[in-house]
Amino acid sequence: MKFNIAKIQIYSILLVNTFTISFHSQAQELELKGNPKSIISSTASVPSDYAVFYTSGFTAGALDPTLEDGNYAKYGNTETQALNILEKIKTTLAESGYSLTNVFSMHVFVAPDTQSGQYDFVGWNNAYKQYFGNEENPSKPVRATVGVATLVNPHKFIEIEVIAAKKPD
Repeated sequence: MKFNIAKIQIYSILLVNTFTISFHSQAQELELKGNPKSIISSTASVPSDYAVFYTSGFTAGALDPTLEDGNYAKYGNTETQALNILEKIKTTLAESGYSLTNVFSMHVFVAPDTQSGQYDFVGWNNAYKQYFGNEENPSKPVRATVGVATLVNPHKFIEIEVIAAKKPD
């Protein structure tokens, strides 16, 4: 019995090592996988030789900086804020030689809109679809979207951070 268990353990180790070696040798391109009907991917594989770029969480800038905090029009609703943030992320990526097509992962924090008291996931997804999973940028990053009680600034309803990767120049 001990011999058979040892033999099974050896075969298991060989199988895992073979799978690992073949997995690493096949991952030559950034790969996003998931249900084609979904707006996000389920998994992402990034080759080890790719350059990776991380952002902090971005929140919306003021649409009208002359307005006081607490004035709803200063930042707008969730969708408006998300569009503002995605433009800021697009600019930040470009400044470092990346683009939205290089984004493979997103972490998103959504707080309730102060006017409705509800999480506006529809507004967030509407904004997202203008930048991802479309004709201009077919990339659909893996994504976690979390509902939170509030952000640090209670007049901001969404915070987004991204991770991008590309072949080194």
